[in-house]
Amino acid sequence: MVVSGCAKTKVYYPGNGSFNATASDIQADAQIYREKVKQLEQVLVALSETVDKTEAMMVAETALRESAVLAEEYQLVRPAVAHNLLIALGLKDRGLCYHWTEDLMKRLQALDLKSLQLYWGVAHRGSELREHNCVVVSAKEQDFSKGIVLDPWRNSGNLFWARVTKDDYPWKVLPPSDW
Repeated sequence: MVVSGCAKTKVYYPGNGSFNATASDIQADAQIYREKVKQLEQVLVALSETVDKTEAMMVAETALRESAVLAEEYQLVRPAVAHNLLIALGLKDRGLCYHWTEDLMKRLQALDLKSLQLYWGVAHRGSELREHNCVVVSAKEQDFSKGIVLDPWRNSGNLFWARVTKDDYPWKVLPPSDW
């Protein structure tokens, strides 16, 4: 028995084309995208009164857009665990959670942030099947545990975010020397 469905396989971001969508679908997707950017921006600003609102907006926009861009670059197969299997079989090159983290981290580091700090988060480090990686953003000089998880892998390019302490994973800081 084969199960199939008609679902968009791309995540909307400004500039990625129509992906066979109607004008009203594109408009609706653009509105949802703008709302997500605003929501993440507000979460980042709420980290501390020292967070620059422009930086928070840039991080939100970059993290959401680049998560979708990476899904295209990896020619992602959904769900993420299916893509991981294709990598294990040698049929795909990139798209494991640490690839997402590495690539998103580079794009966020290019913003040269002054009021926000980037961390590499890792859970279950060393476990072949359970290890998971993400970017964590906190206010400058703020503890990692008060930060926000940015996880593009979890929802296959549709960025997931949550407070480190509210997420299901037991996040720890990966020292920069191990990046």
